Amino acid sequence: MANEVSVSAVLVEEEDGTYRASCPEAGIEVKGTDSEDTVRALKDAVTRRIREVGAANIQLKPVKCLKFKVPVD
Repeated sequence: MANEVSVSAVLVEEEDGTYRASCPEAGIEVKGTDSEDTVRALKDAVTRRIREVGAANIQLKPVKCLKFKVPVD
């Protein structure tokens, strides 16, 4: 089995029906026309970044994922 690293991803559907995906730890964002291709493009971009820098040298930013409510009255 290959070595792996876990990262977070955020996928957002835009008003025009396109998608934006980001990996905050690696500082990468991609756009696409459908969710599957956009996530695939993000995985490819993160993989390229790790290969360019080297797995031992990758500096991933610490990320805390939060979900909260705000009043809307």
